[in-house]
Amino acid sequence: MLEGVGVVGTGSLARILIPTLQAVGIKIVALWGPTLEKAAELARLFNISFYTDQIDNVLLNPEVDLVCINTPPHLHAQVASKALGIGKHVLCERPAGLNKNDAHKMVTAAQYYPSLMSIMNHCLRFLPAFVRLKRMIQDGEVGEVFLCDVRVTCGSLLRDKYNWMCDENMGGGVLNTFGSHLIDIITFITGQKAIRVRGMLKTFVRQTDKINGIRHITSDDFCSFQMELSQQVCVSVTLNTHVPGQFKQEILVVGSEGRLTLKEADLYGQVGAMGREQLLMADIQHITERQKQGIPTNQIPLPYLKGMLKLIDALKESFERKKERLSWEQEPVALAANFEDAEYVQAVLDAIRESNRSGAWEPVNLSNDGDPW
Repeated sequence: MLEGVGVVGTGSLARILIPTLQAVGIKIVALWGPTLEKAAELARLFNISFYTDQIDNVLLNPEVDLVCINTPPHLHAQVASKALGIGKHVLCERPAGLNKNDAHKMVTAAQYYPSLMSIMNHCLRFLPAFVRLKRMIQDGEVGEVFLCDVRVTCGSLLRDKYNWMCDENMGGGVLNTFGSHLIDIITFITGQKAIRVRGMLKTFVRQTDKINGIRHITSDDFCSFQMELSQQVCVSVTLNTHVPGQFKQEILVVGSEGRLTLKEADLYGQVGAMGREQLLMADIQHITERQKQGIPTNQIPLPYLKGMLKLIDALKESFERKKERLSWEQEPVALAANFEDAEYVQAVLDAIRESNRSGAWEPVNLSNDGDPW
């Protein structure tokens, strides 16, 4: 049973998560913001009685059973590890920190408190088309997979004011924003991890009409990288934020017996005796007006919003199946990414950045050499 939730963060993702939780009847009992003014503004908007600018006031709140972390990435490891140590469940936004050492701290804490939920918001895993594609690959319907091609196009990720999304050292950029999700989902559907990568990151826009002061934009607005997976599958990913208009995401999986394509949340395929590509599974998930209430839908691509709604439904069911407070059941959230999955994603992100610096293929380091604390 889940008594209440504490949300750490007041940015765009928190503004999406809070009404999503409230729409399914989950009570938000505490909110943290970087300033008291920001916390108060969001608390009034969503009728949250307790707000603070001190993170410990949320973590130590006796009504909080689950902590949802929606801060800039540099705070993820610190807040997640402390929340677990205090005895709170954790749902953390991606990525798991700024580097693999951050992610490993989260893994260590999760392993030390195995009775507590510790999951990442890699929400594409919960979309039916992605689950169907994963099953088709497992069942050998496309034969031996040898190629994946991923393309994302969208408009600028920058807002009207300079914030952490403008700063590469604080975790901003398209690689973290969408690349982290896509690295995770490729491993989810193929069952394979990257062993080496080659990447290129570019910052083409360093100032805008609204961001034109002393501080320049350093976060990447274009990224292209390749991954070689453990069974020699080649993966190519292009992330381009210079295409204003509708967000588009396409994932192509090619095997010896056919191909499968995810376009947003629809699954297409040309398998076996099919003469041409056919729609195999249409996205029929309808977002109700109640679910949309208060959500800035222009700030999150529709497939990610739909995945988040399904993740939250699964999370709620996980706690509702148990009568004891803080108890939960694994099965409803079995699809979720855990902190170990997040550490792998972070290792790949680190390797891509290293490749961008070196100009060469770089190995993905999955060893745990850093100080966990």
